[in-house]
Amino acid sequence: MSLYRTWRPLTFADLVGQDAVVRTLTAAIESGKLAHAYLFSGPRGSGKTSAAKILARCVNCASGPTSVPDNSCDNCTAMLAGTALDVLEIDAASNRGIDEIRALREAVKFAPATMRMKIYIIDEAHMLTREGANAFLKTLEEPPPHALFILATTEPEKLPVTILSRCQRYAFRRIAVPVMIDRMREIAGREGIAVEESALAAIAYRAEGGLRDALTILEQLAAFAQGAPIDSDMLDVAFGSSGRSFAQSLIDAIIARDPARALTTVESASDAGIDFQVLIRTLIAGFRNLLIARIDPDLLSRDLAPEDAARTAAAAEPLAQATLVRALRTFGEGLALARSGGNARLELEAAVLRFILWTEDPSPDALSARVAALEARLTAPAPELTTQSPKRPVNPPASPGRSEAVSLHQVRAAWQRVRTKVESERQPLRAVLSRAAVEAVDGNAVVLKLPSDWNAQSVREHARLIESAIEEVLGVSLRVRTTVDSSGFSPASVPETPDADALFDYANERIR
Repeated sequence: MSLYRTWRPLTFADLVGQDAVVRTLTAAIESGKLAHAYLFSGPRGSGKTSAAKILARCVNCASGPTSVPDNSCDNCTAMLAGTALDVLEIDAASNRGIDEIRALREAVKFAPATMRMKIYIIDEAHMLTREGANAFLKTLEEPPPHALFILATTEPEKLPVTILSRCQRYAFRRIAVPVMIDRMREIAGREGIAVEESALAAIAYRAEGGLRDALTILEQLAAFAQGAPIDSDMLDVAFGSSGRSFAQSLIDAIIARDPARALTTVESASDAGIDFQVLIRTLIAGFRNLLIARIDPDLLSRDLAPEDAARTAAAAEPLAQATLVRALRTFGEGLALARSGGNARLELEAAVLRFILWTEDPSPDALSARVAALEARLTAPAPELTTQSPKRPVNPPASPGRSEAVSLHQVRAAWQRVRTKVESERQPLRAVLSRAAVEAVDGNAVVLKLPSDWNAQSVREHARLIESAIEEVLGVSLRVRTTVDSSGFSPASVPETPDADALFDYANERIR
């Protein structure tokens, strides 16, 4: 018998990683307040069907209803063997039509043959046809008192809301990686399977939160190893590389800004037959973990093994959050292009080079990133001076209601970030601001040039929002004025972001 069947949980105490579900169901059974219909939803291998079978035994155990079935009485034995007449498991993927549901509606009317209640476990419930779901609805709404329905599904959003509203819903979580590792270690020890810790972690990552998948992989590796200790290399040999090692090598090369090493890694991944869309997703997940580690390393405890979580936190410490966000955006765009029919390898390589060579990228986003990096260096704490001159902050904050002197270069350097803040609150302004160019700084006002009166009017209507964004980005209070020039207007002809000289001037002004 397969490992996952041999070690299928027999009581709620054995159901790992679903503490909230177990607590609520146990309380309902002990208080005698069972519902007539339950919906168990969650990812595959998270214990939905196992929980349904445990609940059935809790209800029909000879010593029940009880939250801890004895699993030894005649009723429990029959249910464990799958021979109980009053507990029916229905696969909705193959019994999904109206005829099958009509047969169920007729059968449910009859009292249970030997047990306390007649229980229907409907697996993959989202596969019911629309007609089948409609036929099932009346029975689910007003079932006979001796009937209990348990629906299990990986895609609850596909079920009609009329069915969802008639069930008590329990959301099963993806099982955390450390929990899966502990469970596999326990089972491997009892089964006499020698396996290294690194291999357990690799299996857990590959199973993606499904303990059943993890146990299936472990069992197959045990057969492949033929008694030898299982290591992570053996996993790649038996199942092929998952791309995780290639993604980590790519991340190291990208952080080191080594394009040659990054492209060599992509070439090696291609030789290994890696799916590049999967590799990009794994790369994004890696950068996401780095960003989470910068914000709160404790949040990685569910997704990574303890050693990997500590290693990720250490690697993330010197990285700026803005850099990691830019990585997520860059590779997310690359994944979208790869999915839309592009060459996935080419899109990955282009995204890698675009990210690494950002200092040579003339796009507004790249220039804005360079300005942000420059500002971060400028605002870093200065070393102690040996002179006795009084210290003052490099960039003193603007006093309320007063404008600090600001140059045209500074406003143009920050304009892309101002746009981003405004557009995040008012998406329709994206088109208008894309046609706006920073024309001048006149005293305490910034002058925006637009190609039409309509564009200018739109800017004036949202002037306060733009002024607030300018103050947040630059730290000064500037009014927004508009001017219209439709003759030969081209936003590209008026730079919205500075060239290298402008950046240098801006840096000098900030230092002063």
